[in-house]
Amino acid sequence: MKKIATLALCVLMLALTAPVIQAATPQAGAPKADKPAKVDARSTPVWVELEGPDSIGARLGMRLKEAFNGSNLFSLTDKDMPKMRLLVSTQSEFPGRPGVGSVYSICWTFTQGEGYLGYLLAREVGTLTYEEIDTLVNRLVERTDGLSVKYSNLWK
Repeated sequence: MKKIATLALCVLMLALTAPVIQAATPQAGAPKADKPAKVDARSTPVWVELEGPDSIGARLGMRLKEAFNGSNLFSLTDKDMPKMRLLVSTQSEFPGRPGVGSVYSICWTFTQGEGYLGYLLAREVGTLTYEEIDTLVNRLVERTDGLSVKYSNLWK
């Protein structure tokens, strides 16, 4: 008796879902569904130039390069082509205690190529410690993406 009730329930469920399955399949005369337009993937060429003698600044520069290299939104390149250059300058906050903190300055510039004068897009100055490097890198990559969208006409 239990098996018959289960079988009847399965047949009833199939009968109820059949109209839904038929409605989901396209008919010969039905209009085609809208498809999203294909959008070109954007990849902004960037290069990070680091100057400064301190270890915190060196780590900042390397983490920035790693973040840009690992991102789909950027292509890290030093080729002679139009690109965004991040000029990173660092110095120990306290010369007697170099591992305590660092002062950094970052300038975002656009250059058409070697021998061309760069165009200043943005700048930032601040201090950081070893513990703040990852947070700062994430914020700088986000700001770089915002600048690449804002000045996207330069890469066309």
